[in-house]
Parts: sequence; structure tokens; C-alpha cells
Amino acid sequence: MIAHGPAPQQCPKTRLGAATATVRVVDPRGEPVEERQEGSRRRVDGTDVGRDDLPAPREATTRDGTMLSIRPLLASDRDELAQGYERLSEESRRRRFFSPPSRLSGSLLDYLTELDFDRRFALVAHLRDDPDQPGLGVARWVRDRHDPTKAEAAVTVADRWQGRGVGTQLLLALVVAAAERGITTFVADVLWDNKTLLDTLQRLGARVEASEPGVARVEFDLPAPGAELDGTAMHRMLVAAAESSS
Repeated sequence: MIAHGPAPQQCPKTRLGAATATVRVVDPRGEPVEERQEGSRRRVDGTDVGRDDLPAPREATTRDGTMLSIRPLLASDRDELAQGYERLSEESRRRRFFSPPSRLSGSLLDYLTELDFDRRFALVAHLRDDPDQPGLGVARWVRDRHDPTKAEAAVTVADRWQGRGVGTQLLLALVVAAAERGITTFVADVLWDNKTLLDTLQRLGARVEASEPGVARVEFDLPAPGAELDGTAMHRMLVAAAESSS
């Protein structure tokens, strides 16, 4: 989930990774509510977004053999999203948000679930064979309003499912969807004290530079649409990010 604070001007920063221990992704520097009101049902090229633009559900298998169904996050998931946040441990909330709210406000839930799947995009993972159970995790990206080829991404996984590959599968699906929609770069802020992750990302091709005190800015290029990811540096980069808190 992309995080947002109690007021648009006070949006807390969020992190990318399974429960996001050390990689944080910053919400675009606009006001969430205003962004939603500015026409969230239109693409960046000005054309309308319809239900047919929703990504098709896909199946994935985690490294422990769990079969997942990954589908678009819908407005009807609002209550489950709120309940899922409340089930997160205090540590997971702290890892997920810099200033974690005690609960997700109504306006924040609106922003998180009223998506256009062009500027703002989100996926949720469920057990394939038990889809009525609560979701296991959510991943999302938000386009940079100044450069629509860039987006900031985040993923959160329920505590009991962390370290099992759910975050990796969500990130892989997120990358595929972003590439198909013209996004070429993901951007994230990473705490400098996570040197192991930074070294790994940089070794695999990410660009790392200073952002603010204690924080590095990381950019990595996404593969072309349809490119094979298994065994690639991008795949290893996503695994490292997803498992940075495991």
C-alpha cells in the first residue's frame, strides 16, 4: 500500500519490501485527495479508463509451493484493507510507515481503493484455492506526476506470510503491469544503514545516490513488456527488495 497521512500535506513516507523493513517508497509530492479528484478515471494521455482496462488475474507459486491468485485491488476491498492493516503487528506497521497511523482513515481508504489502474495501480494476493480468506498482501505503484515513465512502488505482506515469497510474486506482477503501461523506471528511497540491500541493488544495476540525511535514492529500470524475468538481474533485485525484512 502507498501510505498517506491524516492530512494531504503530511503524507508519511513508506517503504518497499516484504512488510517493507528498510526500503521506503515516497508518495508523489501532491495531495492524495486532490489527485483523486483531478480525474483518476483518465489515463495520463487524457483518454478514459474503463473496466476493461483492469489487469487480468494471474496465478503464481511461492517458493514454498503456495498457489496464489493475484488480482486488481478493487473498491469492494476497502473493508478488508482496513481490517488487514489493523491485523499488522506494530513492528510491521513501523516498517511499512515512517509515522504509522493507528488506523486507515476514510479519506485514505478512498485513495487506496479508488484506483484508475493508470496513474495509480494496485494488486492483491489471495490463496488460489481459498479466495474467501483475507488477502495475503498488497502491492502498488503511483506514477510520478512530472514524469509518467517513472513510478514509486510499495508492497505490504501480512505478518504470517512474510518470508515465504508472497512479496516477491507481488513485485514481479507489479513490474510486469508497470512495463505494459509505459513505466520504465521504479524509484525508491532506501535507508543508508541497510548497506547489504543497497550493495545488492547497486551490484544488480540500480542507480544509488544521496537523497536526504540517512536516505539513499534508488532507481532501477524495468524490463521491456513481455521480457522474461526468471533468472535475470531484475528478478534477483526484486527478491532482494522483497526479502529485505525477512
